Amino acid sequence: MKDGRGSHKLSHVIADMSAAKSYTLIALAVVTILSLAILATWLVLLPQKPTFALQDATLYAFKLTNSNLFLTTTFQVTLSSRNPNRRVGVDYTRLGVYATYRNQQITNSTVLPQSYLGTKDMTVWSPFLSGVDVAISPNWVEGVRLDVEAGDVIVDVKVYGRLRWKVGSWLSGTYHLAVNCPVYLKMAGRAAEEGGNGAGAGAGGGGGGDWVAVIGGVRGGVRYDELDQGCNVVVST
Repeated sequence: MKDGRGSHKLSHVIADMSAAKSYTLIALAVVTILSLAILATWLVLLPQKPTFALQDATLYAFKLTNSNLFLTTTFQVTLSSRNPNRRVGVDYTRLGVYATYRNQQITNSTVLPQSYLGTKDMTVWSPFLSGVDVAISPNWVEGVRLDVEAGDVIVDVKVYGRLRWKVGSWLSGTYHLAVNCPVYLKMAGRAAEEGGNGAGAGAGGGGGGDWVAVIGGVRGGVRYDELDQGCNVVVST
């Protein structure tokens, strides 16, 4: 009788182990099937990265204090973003924008409002970008002057942040977004010194005053319309 009870218990244990193994295999099969279905759907949809364009810019200040090597810049840009996808939405969870010149950040970051782009949708932002008395390298001053006197200053407007793809009620994980939009600012081709001894004295060290980029004969407030400048967009994990 004792051996019979032992055999009975052993058979129950084996049966329980078999049932647990079966449940595990079923769960793994379900997870695998769902994963393959999601992957197949994702491959069919295969979202394209959003596009960005710089539509216009208005420059209000571009002033270098030669004696202290500080740059003050203020301008406003109009940026647009478009979702090229027909089945996938783009959810911008966090966005910011700032400007660089000669690979140095010259404005503070401006936060853009959180946005969602449905299929084929577009949104537009018009942020102000400003940097007051931004310290620069002494070796950088001559390059600024040469750019102004040549009449061409290239400022890069950079957008950074995170996005998610949206299909129906499903949201993907977070992806990093990096956008670069070059702005070509045509200047009057000279640098005017304030309180000094002419255009050449400010940056060359002879006058010791401040000099300002003169754009179209007017200091600041010059609008560059219909730029329609395409931007480089990188979306990464």
